[in-house]
Amino acid sequence: MTAIDIPGYVIRREVGVGGMASVYLALQTSLDREVALKVMAPALAADPTFSKRFMQEARMLASLAHPNIVQVYDVGVTQAQLNYFSMQYLSGGDFAQRVRMGLSDKDLLRILEGIANALGYAHHRGYVHRDVAPGNILFDVSDTPLLTDFGIARAFSQSARITSAGISIGTSHYMSPEQARGIDVDARSDLYGLGVLTWFGLTGKPPYEGADGFAVSYAHVFEPIPRLPAGLEHWQSLIDKALAKDPAQRYQDAEEFIEALGTIEPRSAATGSESQDAPTRVIQREALSNALKAQEAPTRIGVLPTLDESIVANKTQAVAGAVAAKRSWLPWALAAAGVLLIGSVGYVLIAGRDKKPGIVSEPAAATAARVSPSAAVQDERKTALAATVPEAPRGDMQMPLEPAESGAAEAPELFAEELDLASIPTVVDPVVELVRQARADLAGSRLTNPPRFNAFERFSLALRINADSKPAKQGVLDTARAYVDLADKSWASGNLAEFSGFLDKAQEVAGSMPDGAELVGEIGKRRKSEVDKLLVEAGAAVERMKSAEARTAFEKAAVLDKNNKAARDGLKLVDRIGKPGYVFQDRIGDRKAPEMVLVSSSLAFARRETTRGDFGIWWRVAGSRQFSGKGPSCRDRESIFRSSRKRDWQSADITQDDSHPVVCVSFGEAVAYAEWLSKETGYRYRLPTAAEWEQQAGKSPAASCSSANLADAAYKKAFDSRAGADCDDGFAATAPAGRFPAVAGVFDLDGNVREWVAACGKAAALSAGCREHGLRGRGWMSTADKDALMMSDSYSEDVALNTLGFRLVREIGQ
Repeated sequence: MTAIDIPGYVIRREVGVGGMASVYLALQTSLDREVALKVMAPALAADPTFSKRFMQEARMLASLAHPNIVQVYDVGVTQAQLNYFSMQYLSGGDFAQRVRMGLSDKDLLRILEGIANALGYAHHRGYVHRDVAPGNILFDVSDTPLLTDFGIARAFSQSARITSAGISIGTSHYMSPEQARGIDVDARSDLYGLGVLTWFGLTGKPPYEGADGFAVSYAHVFEPIPRLPAGLEHWQSLIDKALAKDPAQRYQDAEEFIEALGTIEPRSAATGSESQDAPTRVIQREALSNALKAQEAPTRIGVLPTLDESIVANKTQAVAGAVAAKRSWLPWALAAAGVLLIGSVGYVLIAGRDKKPGIVSEPAAATAARVSPSAAVQDERKTALAATVPEAPRGDMQMPLEPAESGAAEAPELFAEELDLASIPTVVDPVVELVRQARADLAGSRLTNPPRFNAFERFSLALRINADSKPAKQGVLDTARAYVDLADKSWASGNLAEFSGFLDKAQEVAGSMPDGAELVGEIGKRRKSEVDKLLVEAGAAVERMKSAEARTAFEKAAVLDKNNKAARDGLKLVDRIGKPGYVFQDRIGDRKAPEMVLVSSSLAFARRETTRGDFGIWWRVAGSRQFSGKGPSCRDRESIFRSSRKRDWQSADITQDDSHPVVCVSFGEAVAYAEWLSKETGYRYRLPTAAEWEQQAGKSPAASCSSANLADAAYKKAFDSRAGADCDDGFAATAPAGRFPAVAGVFDLDGNVREWVAACGKAAALSAGCREHGLRGRGWMSTADKDALMMSDSYSEDVALNTLGFRLVREIGQ
């Protein structure tokens, strides 16, 4: 029962709920007709903006009298001050359901032409719909497509808008680029939506998809028009023009779109005769109308007539034939043959009662083949049987509803009762009849519920009778795909748990037979695709050090795939994001920037000195152009007498590879590298100040051959020197960056190479007129007994050393 009370109407039930209103099936007592009653949501009634928009829709629909636009009967206000209007009741489902049932080219052309005519009519009267989406195209009992939901439409010439400028309103999957950007739209925006609708009708999905509405809107604006799959190429030219990014390149009016439809030649594969073996059945208008007229549940839903009932029916038909033919002997002969036929096959079935259901012995199978009636006779019998075997009732379809099984925890038991083949008549093929009923269930979204009377159980029962039935196998696959469609809808609405549950159902249904293995794999890929997108989103949030955003994305990925290791590991990681000791890497295109470690809430240090490999990337793409021929004079072992411009970072007169810290680099080259890295990553990198370097280096322990690369036995031997320790760290000159233990997450602040710092002279702040710059620390030729860890020097801009390198810091939150 509902609390809504509107004089002149008897409300029967709620059939749909939207963000702005609810829709009820009601009886208009004055005319004794069923209507759809749209009543504004109480929470919005006090808002004049929404009230105005609601009444605008009612007035607009009332002014548009067209056979393909839903008709408004009455407009008013309830005693509770809720706006309402009554309109034509449409029980034939929406366009999305029709696509799931299977559309031929011919039917799609008919529907598109009808909606294009409706839009053209509205456009000529100065209105643009702005939400041409599958849910807004409904069908009446005669299968006529009608355009509805003008709730966000507005007049072209309307000077005062109800919605704010710059805000996009509509269904994101069907928005035109200009609508997605929140700018003015005209009739060509609706024709874009009609193009998207065409794509959906052909493929069963929108042309652009994304993780959220913003991603989809972005795709409409910037992504290229996609290509149709094989077999649908004859529609591509229409799609290309309808989905043109620039409105000037689209169809300019509905009439032009309709003319283009006339050039589409329906493919015979889609318009041929309806076959039980066809992968997608073309639902004829009469059959659909009969299915939609189903009323209350019968007492014997889905139970085939018994053998005795079939004999009586057969005798009745024989007598009627005799009277009609008067003196003709042929109907009597046919009746007698029918009785003999039933008795023969009945004997076969009774004889096989002790065998397992669905298994017929070879002699019985041969007997059944011999007495099998012709296809024409089977069709006549199926028609007669249809009157005695009603189908389960379907829900009202004025507005699309979620299927009844969406909240079920688990699928029902496959079969409530064991099949008794002896009770199945041979007047009709039981497999054909089960498939027919299952198709009706599928059309009514009765996928795995209610128990026994649903598409999956009927298709499965048909397969138990005939394991090779192609229509039954295809039906199971179509049932699974219907769950995939529901999953996609749930994803679009942001309901991840429901999305995952529908995919589970789809895999369960498809996995019930070997022929579903390929679809099971496709469903797995669909899930993985969304999980991968979420992991990419989470990774991007991690790179930006947005802990909350990263947690949300990882949690969503875990909902979709609870066993996903990356999602589980990510959830363990997010608590450390942004805290001292957190290690991260920014990206340079498809590569990663050097590793950084947070040392405070505002600063991160490079974990290693800049390596030859990292420096070489910059040199090849930018450095060589900037510094070619301007390289510094590089000193060997800091001696003024061993200074040469021929010595450079690529040939420093010491043994190195790309894993070693770069040396023979000037202060200017180090600064240029930091500026390039900042531009490539979008974050600010620079040389550390003298104070920053000293604060971090002060955490280093006393040096030894195992903790820092200083002058030792290997150095003394290679350079014939007496200075240095007697222990041997294995490296005469530089060691690979990170070879020695890290201190507070940073490697080699003591030893390996000395490092440039952002200082004028030894420690002063940088200034424009600065000619000498500071360096800090000890390098591979420094001795622990003579050189202090905090030793400082300064060199001019045109000097470099093969003992001197650099590392960068990155500012956080800048």
